[in-house]
Order: sequence, then structure tokens, then C-alpha cells
Amino acid sequence: MVTTKKTNAMDLVISMFKDGRIDKAEAGQLLKGLNSQKTPVAIVGMGWKSPLSDNYNDIWDVISNKRTLVQACPKDRITRAAQLLGGLDTDERNYHYGAILSDIDEFDYELFGISHEDASLMEPSHRIMLQAAYRALEDAGYLGTDRRNEITGVYIAANFTANQLVNYLKHIDDINMKSYMLNWTSFLATRLSNKFDLRGPSTVIENSCVSGAVALYEACNLLEMGKITSALVGGINISHLLDQRIVLNEVFHHAPDIASKGFDDEPGGNYVGEGAIALYLKPLDKAVADQDRIHGIIRGIDTNNSGGATIDFLQTSSEMITQVVQGALIDANLSAEDITYVDGEGYCERIEQALEVKGLINGFQTSTQKKQYCALGLTSVNLGYSEAMLGFSNAVCSVLALKNKQIPPVYKFDTPSSYLDLINSPFYINDKLKDWEVEEGKKRIVASFSSGYGGGNALTIYEEYIPDERNLQPWIKDCYLFCISGHTLVSLQQTISKFTEFVKQYKDTETANALDFSYTVLARRQHYSPYRLAVVYRTFDDLYDTLSQWIVQNRSSHDIYYDEKRRKSVAENRNVEQGMLSSFARYDMREIAEYYVNGYAIDFNILFHDEQPRLIDVPGYCFTQSKCWIGG
Repeated sequence: MVTTKKTNAMDLVISMFKDGRIDKAEAGQLLKGLNSQKTPVAIVGMGWKSPLSDNYNDIWDVISNKRTLVQACPKDRITRAAQLLGGLDTDERNYHYGAILSDIDEFDYELFGISHEDASLMEPSHRIMLQAAYRALEDAGYLGTDRRNEITGVYIAANFTANQLVNYLKHIDDINMKSYMLNWTSFLATRLSNKFDLRGPSTVIENSCVSGAVALYEACNLLEMGKITSALVGGINISHLLDQRIVLNEVFHHAPDIASKGFDDEPGGNYVGEGAIALYLKPLDKAVADQDRIHGIIRGIDTNNSGGATIDFLQTSSEMITQVVQGALIDANLSAEDITYVDGEGYCERIEQALEVKGLINGFQTSTQKKQYCALGLTSVNLGYSEAMLGFSNAVCSVLALKNKQIPPVYKFDTPSSYLDLINSPFYINDKLKDWEVEEGKKRIVASFSSGYGGGNALTIYEEYIPDERNLQPWIKDCYLFCISGHTLVSLQQTISKFTEFVKQYKDTETANALDFSYTVLARRQHYSPYRLAVVYRTFDDLYDTLSQWIVQNRSSHDIYYDEKRRKSVAENRNVEQGMLSSFARYDMREIAEYYVNGYAIDFNILFHDEQPRLIDVPGYCFTQSKCWIGG
């Protein structure tokens, strides 16, 4: 029996054939594809280094409360930019406003096994991308796991052309083979493959502001074909061109009120958005089987180029935007009516936005005549225009909206653009935070659009994931174990502080669950040496009190274990291996704590082999940041 969604997609193909947009052979190929079983892609890990923090959850507070990350250029970036621009001009009036990172010279080089000298020679994008990828794998619970049976592709979106004018490498005193190789552009991806032992294809994609969506497109296609089993995808935007007197930066002009106003008759300025984002992807069926935490589903994606038959090279084609909408709907087996929120591209210029919206309207109206049912938003105006990273910025914001079951408002919106006719369209401007209601039996679905100079267009469709109900019996034990570690004492202490604050909030929530919490911190987090702490506790209140006491006194006690030992392999000592297995069999948490702080690598999954735990959101590991910059 053909499903309703598949029928909608078939109707769209037939409509496109009748209108002459595709020929008979193309229609047949599309209909054949609809009869095959498509495997959606699950987002199981997310990492975002933004000017605010390196916690993607903080972004929701920004976009849902009409806040902005756009501000005056940080003073330390002015100093760094002046150095790279070959001058000493540090007058902040000459530098751009934007969502600009203030710490591009900081990096935890020891954690990634890179010398301070090499880290300082590396252009900041390479360092920041490593940390964003770490966060995505950490969030997914896959740091330090055995990857010999995995084929993980790596696809990183970046634009290098702008930074050819202000090249970090040019300011290194001795440009030799070593410094040259440390800054090779393709290493932005291949270094991730090396550091995290990812053995699939690894490449950088540069395609202007549509680069991020193209990286997603490539990864999703290979996952669907079974050519790879997982993917680490990401995008980065670091600009050394922060001096607004440079002609290239005319696109990032300043409005009097320092605000981008999406879909407004006075759209304001555009402001650079910096940062790095990484996502860890797996086929949905594999993610479910592996009991991964699924943030959202990539239901469909399509990308095209505007060509040159009717438009100039740098012009936007509403017709090709229409076609990319249709292609994504077909790929997702959806009707336009299934989508009730669209996150737009975010370049605030009246004609550009008019062409974008016209293309979206025509694409939607191919399969629906319903009016003003779909919210139109622009999260990028809160976060700065992030160019190659834009597709990933929209992806995370879309997923956060799905998870929070709310549609974020447009940051600034006063007067609708006279270039837009939304009354007779499927769209309305959402200028207030609203609960995202859907009909019973339907899921929340959002589409993200991005485009770029050179004619690139992309539409990605995301769907909420609703996990199956668990018949979860209380995981009642006499005591529980909490283990935490650091490759430096500073990292350990800072991570303990973050967990102490987390437990304080978590212990009084309805979702507080000893099984899921223990599984996440023990079995799905990386454990370092030599600094290790273990706590045996009975309740979350006990854990909070013990961690609070440790922060003040830094002293071991009956329930808290601490030591500084090099990492040890259980395989090196048969007696230790047998003793550890005996401790697990007897559920002796104190003995296991002793093994842990003595440096032994422990497979904590043994504790949960008869359970059905789920990964939860807990604090990330704290990096020990050091200054890494040419010349100190």
C-alpha cells in the first residue's frame, strides 16, 4: 500500500513532468526512487564553538529570546587583526561589528597531542575545528571508542578565498615544510580523521555560503548508499578580514542600529558570524540499534546550481530555488504541507530576500495551496552571517527548535518588505516565540534554506525524533559510582565544578535518573590520566554534597577517591583483570573506584549489559586552554 507521504511526492513528480520541468526519463527515475526504501539520517552528536560558549544549548537562549551575538569587535581580535593586516592600526572604529570569536589564539594543544610550537604555527581554523569535532563526538558518546569496524567519512565546509588576502602563514618568520604542511587547507578535514581515528573519505568542501549544506548532502548520500557507516561533518568561519576599510567587506555593512532585520522593508546591515560546528551522523536504523541519543532526523536534502542561461554569475535564481525545494520534498517523500517552519538564508538585502522567498513560495505551492500555515524565520540574523558554516548553523537551530517544540522568533522585524506578498503565500513571519503545535499523529518538520555566490542553492528538511516508550524499572542499587578525569589538574577541577552545578540542578528534575546518568558519565565519556576522581554515592544529594566538599577541601574521604597515576592496561596484569571482573560481578563500587583512580582502563559497559540506558545531556570536558599564536 502506498503511504500518503509517498503519494504526495509522486504527485509532485507528475506535476513537474506536466509543467515541463523534467522530461519523461527523469520522471521515471524519480518515481523509481520513490519506490525504494530510503533510510533517513540521524544526528547523534552536535558541537558548536560560538562567540558565546562551546555549548550548543546556549544558542537556544539567544534565538528564542530575541538576543544577538553581534557586538563590537573584541579588543584582542583587533590586536590580532592589526598584526595580520601588516599594520598597527588598533582604532576600534575601523573594525567590523559581528558575532566574532574573542579567543582564536587559545587551544588545548596537549589534549590533542600537538606541541605548543606546532599549535602556534597552525592557522586558528584548524585548532578550533578540532575542538568543535571533539564536542560533537563527546556529545554522541563516541570519543575514544574502537573504530576499526566503522567507515566514518569527514566533510568540512570552509571558505579559503577571503583569507588569501590576510594569510596567517605569511606572518610565520620561517616558512618551511613544517609550517607549510601544518596549514594545508585539506588538513582541516584529514587532521580530524587522524586525531579521532576516522577511516572513511575525508575532504574539505568550498562552495561559498552553501558549503555547509553541500557537505551535508555529500555525507547523507554516502550514508544512504552504504559507502560509509557514519559521518563527521562540519563547517567553520574565521575571518581575519575584520578591518571594514577592506573593499571585500562591503557586504558586511553596518546599519545605524547595528541589527539585521529579516524580511523587513529596512533590512539593516549584515554582520559576520564566526565559529565552528560539527555534527556526527549515522543511518537512523543503526542509531536506534546502537541506542544513540538522536537529536533529530535529516529527512531529505537537495542542492543545485542556478546555471547561467537566464541570469548573471552572481545573481540569485528564484526558479532554481523552486526546483531545489521540489527536489528536497521528493527526496523526503513529503508534501509541502508537512513542513510548518522554514529557517531562511539570512542575507539581509531586499532583492535577495525577495528572490529567495519567491522561490520558496513557488516550490511549496507545487504541492499545496494552503495559505499562511508555515512560519518563516531567520536564526542567522541573531548569530551573524556565517558563510560556509551557515548550513550547519541553521541545522543546529532547526534541531533545537524541534527538541524544544517551539518556533523561535525573527530577531528584528518592524515593517514587512514591500517586495514580498506573504498574504497569498504558504508563509507568515514569526516574530514571537510560539509553541509548535502539530496535528495528532504528525511530527514537527522544519526546512532550512541556504544559497551562495556562484549559484548554489540547498534545502535540507529536518524531522523531530520521538523515541519509543521505555518500560523502565527503577535502577535501585545500594550505591552508585561517579568517575571523572582530566589530562591536567586544571581540567579536572573545572570539569568537577561544572558537574557539581549540573547535579545541583539535575537532582530536583523529573527526569533525574541514576541509570541514564551513570551510563553517560561512566560508559559514554572519555576517561583520561593521570588525574582521576571517583565518588561512591547513594543519592544525587549525596553526590552534590560530596563534590561540593571536594571543591573546598580537595581531600579524599570514605566516599571519594583521588589519585594521579599513569594510564594502565588491564591486559598487563591477569590478576587485576580477574579482580576487576569479580568487583563488577559483586557490584562493589568501592573496589571499582580504587581500580579507576589507579589508572586502569575500565569497560564500564559491563555494568549496564542487562539494562536499557539512554545517553543524556551532561557537561562537557573542560579544555586547558593556552595561548597559541605566532610571536606569542
